[in-house]
Amino acid sequence: MRDYRVRFAAKNEGLRYEDPSGVYHFDLMRHEDTWVVVLPPSKEPGVASHFLSEDERGRILPRVSAFLSRIWWFGVWPSSYKVQFLGS
Repeated sequence: MRDYRVRFAAKNEGLRYEDPSGVYHFDLMRHEDTWVVVLPPSKEPGVASHFLSEDERGRILPRVSAFLSRIWWFGVWPSSYKVQFLGS
């Protein structure tokens, strides 16, 4: 059983990542076949940016990348994407 959850937020313009250490909100955009994830995320909605520690980067970013690299639209049509992290 996974101890984390990744899902789209508001009209696929954001991404919400949750695990036992908290909730992280990433701004997100798509350019052709690439998802662009803007760093740093915020730790809570409307709160200032949260710079990820090395431990957080090593745990969270691969999971976000795996989620975005293969999307099943409407649970039926699979699409593959590249994932790019922008920022620090």
